[in-house]
Formats: sequence, C-alpha cells, structure tokens
Amino acid sequence: MPIRYDTGFIVVIDDLNLDELRKAGRIGYYFRYPLHRNNFHDLRINDHIYGHYTAKPLYGHLTPEGRVDKSAGFNGDVAVLFVPLAAKTAGDVKLFISHTAPKNIQLPTGKRNWRKINDVAVKFLTKHLEEK
Repeated sequence: MPIRYDTGFIVVIDDLNLDELRKAGRIGYYFRYPLHRNNFHDLRINDHIYGHYTAKPLYGHLTPEGRVDKSAGFNGDVAVLFVPLAAKTAGDVKLFISHTAPKNIQLPTGKRNWRKINDVAVKFLTKHLEEK
C-alpha cells in the first residue's frame, strides 16, 4: 500500500490519471506502454519525498517505418518521468532525458540493469532539484 500524503493537490500519484498522462506533451512518445502505479518509485532525497519517478532506457535508432530498432541496442539515453508532489494535473509532470554510458544499461545476461537505470534517474532529478 503506497504512503499517502494529503497536500491539497494530487494525493501522491494515486489520483493522477496515468492514461491521460501519456497524452501530455511528448510523454507518450517515450512511454508508449500503459503506465501503472507500480512503475513509479518515491524520489527521496535526505529523508524528504519530492515526488515520484519512472525511467526507461532508450534505443538508439528507429526503423525506416519509425518503429524502435531493438537490434541497434541502447544508446545510453534514459527517459525520466517526474511527478512532483505538488502536481495538480498531467501538465505538471516533467519529462527529462538523461544519459549514461550505454554499457550501464544492460547486465552481462542481456537483461536491463534497472538498478543502474533508476540510479541515473535519481542522480539526474536530484541535480535538477538542487539547481532550482
């Protein structure tokens, strides 16, 4: 059961329409699959929750038909979707593209290295929030 914070805005992410979120801006371009609550993680910095995020690695090329070319492999770009605690609408959600060395995206087994992908997202968001 997720922790719920009564902020007077969206109660964390549970009240945000995730299907509508995919229609906002370029979010659906990078997050083509349906989003679910369990895709999101708390963004905690020094015991303070700033919101929620999800991240996914991006492939480096598209086919001539405009589809993802998985044979090209990951290029090191990571799409990061951040939902601040104060978000009122899908328009308040932020989309970022971060980057890491492409070798960090996959484990030697070929599976995605979700720990590293999420670390890239958290480091990027932490730096972004510190600069504000």
